[in-house]
Amino acid sequence: MSWEWQKRGSINYLTLPKWQAQGVDLGFSTRVGGVSQVPYDTFNLGLHVGDDPTAVLENRERWLDQWEVPWSRVAVGEQVHGTNVLWVGEEDGGRGIRELETTIPAVDGLVTQSDVGLMAFFADCVPLFFYFPDIQAVGIAHAGWKGTAHKMGEKVLECLEKAGGRSENAWVAIGPSIGPCCYYVDEGVAEQFRENFDETQFLSRQDDKHYLLDLWEANRTTLLQKGVLPENIDVVATCTADNPGWFFSHRRDGARTGRMAGWIRLVVRS
Repeated sequence: MSWEWQKRGSINYLTLPKWQAQGVDLGFSTRVGGVSQVPYDTFNLGLHVGDDPTAVLENRERWLDQWEVPWSRVAVGEQVHGTNVLWVGEEDGGRGIRELETTIPAVDGLVTQSDVGLMAFFADCVPLFFYFPDIQAVGIAHAGWKGTAHKMGEKVLECLEKAGGRSENAWVAIGPSIGPCCYYVDEGVAEQFRENFDETQFLSRQDDKHYLLDLWEANRTTLLQKGVLPENIDVVATCTADNPGWFFSHRRDGARTGRMAGWIRLVVRS
């Protein structure tokens, strides 16, 4: 059972029912069902993109209400297109959810064994979700081309392995992002992937200066090389840039656009 659309009230989102069955809330929002005005219409969840903060907080409240989680049980990272990963504990609940000033600084990956919900924001970059059933831990990561080139998924897996988890037991989900249909990159970007990967089958040359980049396959390659089993990787294969009715896209719309949210929370621990 793979990714499915679900709806609660006015909020549509993608989720993985098999993760939910294990006591893991997981969701990826759309741009539909909120109160933000053009060009952030309507369900923008990012506080850092120039939208009216009052509208963003209303949208965030709607999102959290559907998961029945209070503001004080959510943690948000700054997201700087790096590969830093941080453990989140009970004491981090509430950080970054109401204001940028309390956001956990300089991290693109969050992991936890608590029931604090982890939230990250996207508009073409790749959302990575992690569940380690053997140590009852979850994680979320923001992987744009820089994070993908420098193997963000590997960094999260290594962090969880240090806590006693095993990558061969991990579940990983790759959510909506810009797809290989739409993501043109230049030689400089392609070279960074060549420096970090032995094979770059996810790069497709278009002309002397440009390539189509498959971020889903690049991240999947990293996960497989780290020992995650193919059957434990769920790729939604839905392109944000190619679906303007459902998703914001920085590549398609420019800098003045909104952000979707990736969400994960460990609800039941044995």
